[in-house]
Amino acid sequence: MAIDRHEIPKRFGEPADTLRLLLLDLISDGRDVPPEGVAALDTTAWRAMLDMVRQHRLGGLLHWQFERRHAALPIPDAVRAEVHEAWRTSTRRMLGMRYELFTLSKLLDAASIRSVALKGPFLAYHAYPQPALRPMRDLDILVPEDRLTDAWHALVAAGAQPALVGDGDLHVRHALEVDKHHLPALLTPSGFSKLELHRGIQSAASAMDCDRNTLLLNGVWTHAREHSIGTTSIAFPAPTDMLLHLIMHAAYDHLLNNGPLVLADIAFLLRGHAVDWDRFWRTIEELRSMRGAVLLLDLAADYWRDLPIAWTPAAADLRTRIEAVRESAALLLLQNRELTPDVWRKRGTGQSRSAIGRVVRRLFLSRAEMALLYPDAARSPFLLLCHPLRWWQLATRRIPQALRTSRRADFRRQAEIDTRVSRWLGV
Repeated sequence: MAIDRHEIPKRFGEPADTLRLLLLDLISDGRDVPPEGVAALDTTAWRAMLDMVRQHRLGGLLHWQFERRHAALPIPDAVRAEVHEAWRTSTRRMLGMRYELFTLSKLLDAASIRSVALKGPFLAYHAYPQPALRPMRDLDILVPEDRLTDAWHALVAAGAQPALVGDGDLHVRHALEVDKHHLPALLTPSGFSKLELHRGIQSAASAMDCDRNTLLLNGVWTHAREHSIGTTSIAFPAPTDMLLHLIMHAAYDHLLNNGPLVLADIAFLLRGHAVDWDRFWRTIEELRSMRGAVLLLDLAADYWRDLPIAWTPAAADLRTRIEAVRESAALLLLQNRELTPDVWRKRGTGQSRSAIGRVVRRLFLSRAEMALLYPDAARSPFLLLCHPLRWWQLATRRIPQALRTSRRADFRRQAEIDTRVSRWLGV
């Protein structure tokens, strides 16, 4: 008996692709899941699917959908038990994260530093039906660029500790000179979570990224709104800016490697909050990011029902041409993140434009980057002479490991769909 779209896709022929598409159907509410497709999974397949669930933090959402939509499906008791425990664990953690959020807000208020909590907190506590459905690894806090180091020192004075091993000042210097996006992660004063102090919304790897970041920042600071977390009012981006951030972060900062939660983020945001669609599409045009916006909104509408998206004629026209990349993008959302760094290196090496420049930048790092790699020599005038040591480590460790990875079938498959999506996006 045919199992509709849950059979192995003939044009791909990869069992892992089948599991990815099935998992996307299970966590969303826009697709019907036939019992035959679930019953066909053996123990090995369920083990592989649970590995994807853990890697992409989907346990809470999957448990919720099992209870709401999939109670009658022949899902093994062990699978239901694992995702139920993931939901319980996430529930406890999100209670702690709420405490961390308003504690950090009070500390920054006491230092007279304006702050905006990005992404996860607003979604978890003001968009999703339950906070446990939207887990957070850390807290991202936006502060004005001219108060960035003041905020860092205020939190350290209150007991926060650098999360990275080594000289905290070196990590801060590297972030200010090289990263230009956020400062190194801190452990909160309680040690419960990590936090990142952001100076920007978009990573600033190119002149276009810098222009995008400026435009996004202006929107966040201009339209920020306060909402209550417990008894504390905390500033968050307006829904329109939240949607812009989700799309730019997923499509252009991460090329969809941050997982399928972005589709649920978009769905629950749109269901619960009004977006200024005129400003959204106008900003997307200014950001030159129409393809990323249409791709993610199309996927969200495909996997989640009844989303109130106001498509412009230009966006609707582009949407009619998305068929060639839609399924590849869906698969990329559930990529094996352990392979992502090697896939990205392959993509960068394979592009002819500025290829020599990229190789040179990898071989000759800045002083700030070298100081992080070799902290014992960080203040030595001869630090840059450590380059030959790094080249030896690359030749004897990194390159052989990359060669072994390149022979893996799952790596080649992931690189294939990564290439297809990145070319469509033009990144």
